[in-house]
Amino acid sequence: MDAAYRSKINIPVDCSDGACGTCKSFLESGEFDMDDYVEDALSPDEEADGYVLTCSTRPRSDLVLQIPTTSAVARTSAGSFTATVAGVERLSSTTMSLTLDCEQRGTLVFLPGQYVNIAVPGTEATRSYSFSSGPDAEQLTFLIKLSPGGVMSDWLENRASVGDPVQFTGPHGSFFLRESDSPLLLLAGGTGLAPILSILRRLRAAGSSRPTHLTYGATTDDDVIELDTLTELAESLESFTWAHTVADDRTTAERQGYVTAHTEPGHLHDGEASVYLCGPPPMVDAVRKDFAERGFEPAGFYYEKFALAAKPDSDQTADGLEGAEPENDAAMPIAEGEEHGSEDRTPAPLGPESTGELLQSLEGRELDGQTLLPRVDLAELGAGARVAAASDLPDGSPIEDLPRRLLGRVVLPGGEPGPGEARVGDDDELLVADGARGILGQDVFTTSVVEPLITPLTSEPVSEPGVVSTDGYEIGQQHPSIQISDAIFDARRALELGALELTIGRITSQQVAGYRVLAQATVPYVDVANERFTDAHAYTESNAAFHDHLFTLTGNEHLLHAYQDLGVKGHMEESLRSATWCDPRCAQDHLDIVDAFEAGDRDEARRLISEHAERSKATTRRAMNERRESRRPRFITPGRFADHVVVITGAGQGIGETTARRVHAEGGLAVLADRADTVKDLAAELAEDRTEGVGDAVAVIADLETWDGAKAVIDAAIDQFGRVDVAIHGVGGTIWAKPFDEYAPDEIQAEIQRSLWPTLWCCRAVAPHMIERGGGTIVNISSNATRGILRVPYSAAKGGVNAITSALAMELAPHGVRVTATAPGGTDAPERKTARGPAPASEQELRWRDDMVEQVTGSSLMKRYGTLDEQAAAITFLASSEASYITGSVLPVAGGDLG
Repeated sequence: MDAAYRSKINIPVDCSDGACGTCKSFLESGEFDMDDYVEDALSPDEEADGYVLTCSTRPRSDLVLQIPTTSAVARTSAGSFTATVAGVERLSSTTMSLTLDCEQRGTLVFLPGQYVNIAVPGTEATRSYSFSSGPDAEQLTFLIKLSPGGVMSDWLENRASVGDPVQFTGPHGSFFLRESDSPLLLLAGGTGLAPILSILRRLRAAGSSRPTHLTYGATTDDDVIELDTLTELAESLESFTWAHTVADDRTTAERQGYVTAHTEPGHLHDGEASVYLCGPPPMVDAVRKDFAERGFEPAGFYYEKFALAAKPDSDQTADGLEGAEPENDAAMPIAEGEEHGSEDRTPAPLGPESTGELLQSLEGRELDGQTLLPRVDLAELGAGARVAAASDLPDGSPIEDLPRRLLGRVVLPGGEPGPGEARVGDDDELLVADGARGILGQDVFTTSVVEPLITPLTSEPVSEPGVVSTDGYEIGQQHPSIQISDAIFDARRALELGALELTIGRITSQQVAGYRVLAQATVPYVDVANERFTDAHAYTESNAAFHDHLFTLTGNEHLLHAYQDLGVKGHMEESLRSATWCDPRCAQDHLDIVDAFEAGDRDEARRLISEHAERSKATTRRAMNERRESRRPRFITPGRFADHVVVITGAGQGIGETTARRVHAEGGLAVLADRADTVKDLAAELAEDRTEGVGDAVAVIADLETWDGAKAVIDAAIDQFGRVDVAIHGVGGTIWAKPFDEYAPDEIQAEIQRSLWPTLWCCRAVAPHMIERGGGTIVNISSNATRGILRVPYSAAKGGVNAITSALAMELAPHGVRVTATAPGGTDAPERKTARGPAPASEQELRWRDDMVEQVTGSSLMKRYGTLDEQAAAITFLASSEASYITGSVLPVAGGDLG
């Protein structure tokens, strides 16, 4: 195979390791040696008939091979290419589009349906993706399914930027559009839509009149993508029709179900149509089975499966397998083939029946978008493993017969109990409750015991969530949609019901007493009469301790970790951060649960745990809705920033975040800059908002106290949108509050560095661009602290911002550029996500800070702090064309304090 590629002969290949069978060919003559391979890729009968795997064949003489492809493929050359990222777009919550500019585009030739292997920047990994762009398109596009913990997913979501270099090799694959006049039936599942789009774009470019129908299937509405693209193709490709269907019965799509349910006999054109199918292995197999059962015999059947890949060793044993990474973001073709009715071919056809499926699908392991039953590799039990006695369970069966796993974790480990620990005895009624086996009404934890077919592997240490860890366990977490919120609490309920069965009637009165202490600790933080939290943060902390304790009582560390890894506490901390309402029975439930444990009333405890889960869901759901509402700008002028590219620095929180939300709501294309990662979450939230009239948002992580950071933000904005119309500079803030003579020299330097340099650097970075374009608006955010106490270095920095504003306005006015500023006074804001500096370290520092706050409110004629919306209103006014006759001015927004 290597020799063939050096000669630009494109042998179909995927794994290159003798695992997939894609490169299987018929050897007519020659002598060779064959390296190790997986039997599923090449059966003994096939080898006896003269087939070889070209990726594993080492010639000892000249060879004559029949390659299962066409001359068109042989003329396309697979090579190494360099490209740069031209765009990264989130198409849905589960899928992204990657667009590349290829430096050697003129030499890259591929067929519609083929794929390339992309090296993930910053890693040693490569991932395979089919082109979604047509072969003649200048830019290359790919559709990528996101996967928690996936290396490509992590790069796309967290690090990929326009201009990043990318390496790839290809093209690869034998799944491509055959030239013919026959009608076409295209079937696509998930990101298997990518090669189908490439085929359609090729048909459009060729002016094809072939009758073509596409049925596109997705698992959930969140997975549906590119509908606008398909609509556009249908408008420009006169013989093309299409429909999409969603398997989830909660879909809002017109069609529900699998693609097989929406494939009609007419789509086959009396058997004259060729079928092109791309999707995960279960979909491909289901379609083939459905066609056989319904008697459909298309003129040609071309399919591509994509899943994970694995690499065998010479012994073909599990001990030697290098398991594929636990992610599914790589849509790697693992089996390709074609069927041509009953045509007789010699040698035997290289069809789907002869291609081995090395890997199983990951479908069936998810619930409501959350991976609950991940594939994990567990280490063998060591020499110290306990052999259970026949009396371990009441029915006399060994304890190994009891299901040990919950959410992918062993919850009933072997081993003798330690001193003082409860031991399951002959008379104990140890039952696993049926209600503990379901989540969201679906039976997830069945009672059957499946013995492993092979010896499992030992996992390597990793720390990322959703990846196999050192103890061999894994659990996925996703936050924070309402559906996932519900799933988290349902999963907690299932775990708690399991813990209940392990503990009720078996814990001591002393343990019950400790349990009650934790229940009582939550009571002060719930105002039952007014149905509100008195302290949501304190409730979250005490609530987590209460729920932790039940799992601690089991004496099972794995079960406790399983609960903690659900992330319930973190989810509640995020959701309840500004919550007021709570179900009034939340804290009382804790007391009642302890009462049921004390009474040994299993049924009552089960009922209370289940009802408490429902009340927790209702509380967090309402808090999330209220928080969503609170984040919406209070004042909006629709369309004011439509098609305006607006850079907002310091957008990760506070005034900057609120300003960003308003610019986005008014149609602006917002470039959000901050050095805190929170700005990425904000950009993702805004970008997902598809409300009519809103703009778009992208995030840039940069240290704006440096010239390089400021320049990078402006460069990123120009790369993304081609220009900058408005620049709002909001980085700054008091770090310390104390008399000037108490400041250390390095503290003075830090204050100036924080609150002056970012504005100065950002103005310097954007000014040349605006001068070149002959227009633009700069809004600096200063402060009324230029006349205030206990923060002289900060006041000096903001005085500098005022000077920058007035002086730069004079310089840039001849170029059509306005420069203004606001001077905010004291402003109410949520607790900062990223602290500006250290908290007051002494009582004296606390008094100084209180004195500063008193001076700020005392200087205001309105005797109050302002709101974030009031600050954003002034900033966005000055940034808009409504303020077109204002420049060089600093507008105080401080309740009458002129600063």
